[in-house]
Amino acid sequence: MSRTWARRSAPGALRTQITERLLTQPAEIRRPQTGIDLALATHVYRPLASSIAIAALLGACGDNLAGSSIDAAPPEIEGQGSEPTGALIINEVSPRGPGADWIEIANVSDSAIDLCDFFVSDSFDRLDHYHPLGGSAPPDPCTPELLEPGALLVIEADDDLGAPFQLGVADEVHIIGTDGKASDSLVYLHRDPTAGDTLARQPDRSGLFFPAAPTRGEANR
Repeated sequence: MSRTWARRSAPGALRTQITERLLTQPAEIRRPQTGIDLALATHVYRPLASSIAIAALLGACGDNLAGSSIDAAPPEIEGQGSEPTGALIINEVSPRGPGADWIEIANVSDSAIDLCDFFVSDSFDRLDHYHPLGGSAPPDPCTPELLEPGALLVIEADDDLGAPFQLGVADEVHIIGTDGKASDSLVYLHRDPTAGDTLARQPDRSGLFFPAAPTRGEANR
């Protein structure tokens, strides 16, 4: 059969013959080829080659669309800080919320903790920002102030109320022992303080910090 005769044959019959020819090619040959490659390799009749090329192009566009940001789920919020390892920990912070800023501290040990042995601060380097949890800082005497196992303590952080500092949108909080070692620390970025959320450990007293509805003096939910 001459190529001239083939070009004059009925397009439908020719397309059927070429399609059968393509489908009988080994899979390892067919699979990597695009519509245009197939047209060049097998001398496909031009209208059919165009159809294959268009189908391949539409398929590629469809694949790209399916993986685009249009259908993508919103990114998950990543937790901040780290899981606690000490006995006296930061459990929730409220920067820039309604009223004074505050810090919630929890005793996650099985024994009572004397708060005279600890400070809370927003800076390791500024001693004027060290707030003694027991009420007095060395060398002044401090009457033992015990925080029972599982108990929570809320410290106001508003210069004149409680701790001598305020919490910023991007800030840090530390619980520091009188021995100079940190019992717990948090460096955070509060992405949307206008929402009224705090940053709270999830799960309560054990996980990382996530935006949450305030639960001051209560278990985080």
